[in-house]
Amino acid sequence: MAVFTDVQFNSVVTVQALANSVRAVMSNHPKGLMILCTDQAATWGDEFDDWLKDVDVPIFGAIVPGLILDSKFEPTGILVAGMVNCINVSVIENISTESPQISNIDFKSSTAKSVIVMVDALSRQVDAYLQQILRLLPEDCCVFGGGAGTLKFISQPCLFSSAGMHQDAMLLVEMSTEWDLAVAHGWEILAGPYLANNADDNCILELNFEPAVTLYQRVVEEHTTLRFDEHDFFDIAKTFPFGLARLDDSVLIRDPIKVEGQGLICAGDIPDNTMLYIMQGDAEKLISAASGAVKNTISNVATSGSVSDGILFDCVSRQLFLQDEFSIELNQIHAELTEPYRVVGALVLGEIALDENGILSLHNKTAVTALARAQSE
Repeated sequence: MAVFTDVQFNSVVTVQALANSVRAVMSNHPKGLMILCTDQAATWGDEFDDWLKDVDVPIFGAIVPGLILDSKFEPTGILVAGMVNCINVSVIENISTESPQISNIDFKSSTAKSVIVMVDALSRQVDAYLQQILRLLPEDCCVFGGGAGTLKFISQPCLFSSAGMHQDAMLLVEMSTEWDLAVAHGWEILAGPYLANNADDNCILELNFEPAVTLYQRVVEEHTTLRFDEHDFFDIAKTFPFGLARLDDSVLIRDPIKVEGQGLICAGDIPDNTMLYIMQGDAEKLISAASGAVKNTISNVATSGSVSDGILFDCVSRQLFLQDEFSIELNQIHAELTEPYRVVGALVLGEIALDENGILSLHNKTAVTALARAQSE
């Protein structure tokens, strides 16, 4: 059985276009709605709140840098997916300033099979909240999600719930759907490691006891012909992320997104005294990693059943790096699913996944594909 009752895409980003798409989806009687919109939706304000009064099912969603519909990338538009199963949506406000305590987290069910987490990508303390959420999860609960926002990196409302639009917040969407995750990035080590001897949440202040921006720019310029004084910072940085060394020998990717003083702001926290690599990418290896992870996950599930619809949260900086070849990544992922099942999702600013070792992490430059386990009709 499919996860989505219907999926509607509209290239126009207005509240009226949203209303039209939702009206079409509601004809199939969904139990909830996932709404993903590009950055023009940030101006909706009161008009969106007024429209919400007529919506009688739970909603969740986000403003994102781009949309994914099957094998297509849509840089502008609205995507509405109706959910077959019931959902419960909780909102955690002010996550940058409120201490991440379990008492701040309002799970509605202790029996959820899965939780989708959507978060304001510019918020601080995201990882700390994820660790608190992990403590509350039922055993074998699947967790995945992504960071909301735009490439303008401006603090603004970027999350949707039945209560309205939210900024500096986190959404927790509890579902009875069972999912299997395919998580991969394909980035390789260029240089390092370097000691992050001074970090403040998502800001790296010093690497190897010198200003982080100084070391980072020097190393990148030593390995390329690119010069930071000739380009916007992110135009170069999107190609050379950090790799955070982990105890299991894997590397967690961290995107440096902007310079602040002598520090580097990343999409995700950097613990003090972590060893960081500077990474590089090859398009073929990135694509192979993402599609190969999906193929392996489907193969593993095949021993006990099959998969139906998928949700893909793919990092926006992968698309910026791959450019025209990003369509190859989407084609190869979508090709692994059997018709009539769909892949819907978004380009996001940070990807969230609970791995097989029980570690809940915020990733960067990574493709996270959630594949719903097929249920009998």
